[in-house]
Amino acid sequence: MGRIKKGILGGFSGKVGAVVGASWRGVDYMRGLPKLSTKPATTAQLAQQNKMGLVWGFLSGVQDLINDRFQNFKKSTPMNDVISYSLLHTIVGAYPEQQIDLPKFLFSKGELMGCWRPEVDSVESGAIEFSWTNGNFMLLRAADDLVTVVVYDPIEKKLCILKDAVKRKVARVKILLPPTFSKHKVHCYISFYSKNRKLASTSEYIGQVVVA
Repeated sequence: MGRIKKGILGGFSGKVGAVVGASWRGVDYMRGLPKLSTKPATTAQLAQQNKMGLVWGFLSGVQDLINDRFQNFKKSTPMNDVISYSLLHTIVGAYPEQQIDLPKFLFSKGELMGCWRPEVDSVESGAIEFSWTNGNFMLLRAADDLVTVVVYDPIEKKLCILKDAVKRKVARVKILLPPTFSKHKVHCYISFYSKNRKLASTSEYIGQVVVA
């Protein structure tokens, strides 16, 4: 039921018949109810819906990182921007066989510099060690930048995150994984975040490794 707020000539809120009344920033307005389509979805529409489901299902696992570290965005929020990027650049294959191109996946984007020759290895059971070369430290590649690593298991369909684990100068970090990751080939990513938590690097895809 609708509610008249300012008398017979005022705006109203709620639904009256096929009209909905609302207010935005002090301006009253009315809009018609959307009509439900009886037409079956086209292949293109189904493909777009499937792409959105794939992207959102994957990105939701690193939403906290995206909100802080997907910078220089053009849309209203970092999540909106990374979704737009992912829909354009990370989906491969034709519907219904679409999938995410994992090397192109980003969870961080910014002006901070990355690293040289990042590598991953798994010797210790249930663990992966990340290592990298730093080069000369400077304003956008500081010794005390914080390191975050992400591991994705496509069999378990799970992400493991080690956030702000060590300083960049350490040049290596180890992440412990769930027992269910054992013997699986996983995808590995690394990113950097300034100590004052204002600048992020663009996340880097390192490659795959079999978990010991």
